[in-house]
Amino acid sequence: MKFTKLSLIAALAVTSAVAGESTISGDAKVFYGTTDAKEWAGALATHTSDDHSLFNKTSSYGNAAVSLDYSRDIADGITLNAGMTGVSTLGLESTLVSDTWVNHSLKDRVWLDVANVTAKLGKTTAVLGRQKLDTPLAFTETWNIAENTFDAFTFVNNDVADTTLVGSLVTRANGGEFENLNAGMGDLGEGIYAFGAVTKLIPNTTAQLWYYDFAGSDNKKLWLQADSEVASGITVGLQYAQGMVDEGDDSSIVAGKLGYDANGMGLYAAYSKADDKGTLGFANYGGYGGSKLYTEAWWNFGFVSKPGAQTIAVGASTDVSGLALTAQYTGVTNESDAAADEMDEITLTASTKVGPVDATLALINTSSDTDIDGNTVQAYLTVPFSL
Repeated sequence: MKFTKLSLIAALAVTSAVAGESTISGDAKVFYGTTDAKEWAGALATHTSDDHSLFNKTSSYGNAAVSLDYSRDIADGITLNAGMTGVSTLGLESTLVSDTWVNHSLKDRVWLDVANVTAKLGKTTAVLGRQKLDTPLAFTETWNIAENTFDAFTFVNNDVADTTLVGSLVTRANGGEFENLNAGMGDLGEGIYAFGAVTKLIPNTTAQLWYYDFAGSDNKKLWLQADSEVASGITVGLQYAQGMVDEGDDSSIVAGKLGYDANGMGLYAAYSKADDKGTLGFANYGGYGGSKLYTEAWWNFGFVSKPGAQTIAVGASTDVSGLALTAQYTGVTNESDAAADEMDEITLTASTKVGPVDATLALINTSSDTDIDGNTVQAYLTVPFSL
């Protein structure tokens, strides 16, 4: 979703240390969305209505948010990081919309989304506390007006040449209701142990190996990925993920991607296939349900990794006089013959900067055998700042 690329130094919090003085930065956002689908799921409820035209209050959702991040070095190699996010409807639910982007029960909320200590010793960095993560199965999703975060103990080591080793114990995550200063953090059972290696030892290739162990349960997952530049501007990517439990409810999915990026034009085509057994998915362990699969849909998450799903995705991007344009198609069929598991989605986006405002308009068409059929229009306005 959102045409973003997988970060290859996964699990490094974006709140990691910046040497020197304290820094303060953040952004202010206003997001709006509307749909003519008969049924649509908002942050507060699932809506079904006969009056479901575009720009109608009953089929629209909106939010305003402000995020503020603070970072200060307190000793050599040790940094304190803190961040807060506040959301509000600004009274929109009484006039233009009936739902919100994130669940805050229509009340103005402020919560602590980052609170950690980053310590660096030699080529090892530790991030201890609430943080943003970027690993294949536990990551911060940036598409929403408020980003999900994790309580975790993360260690990153670079002693091996061209290789990053990661170990993390992830104990809590949000992405549900942001109800208090604690950000609605929910326990992840006895925690998730994540171990990863990201290496560039193979020429022109970045390879990843990740293992996740959901403590206190039989849930274990493996993620393998390799991305190579095979020629100037031409890239090839492969992904394989497997979920394993003792009861034999194993699941797996394989994906491939071919991309071209040169002269201001980007093109890609991707394919994925999930086996038709098992129920273990490959979406985010904590967050809003997105995945890192090459074929993931732009807006309708979850279809591509269901058992039996076969997905093709193609996309293009270009820049025209400062206007960034993207197009993406995702088509999901399913061998399980479950009509509700099939979906086609077409998304067009246009992004530009108007003064200090980053503005994006998205047009989404969804076709499926469920009531999510329809058109969606979304507008994103973001003003980044630093103090």
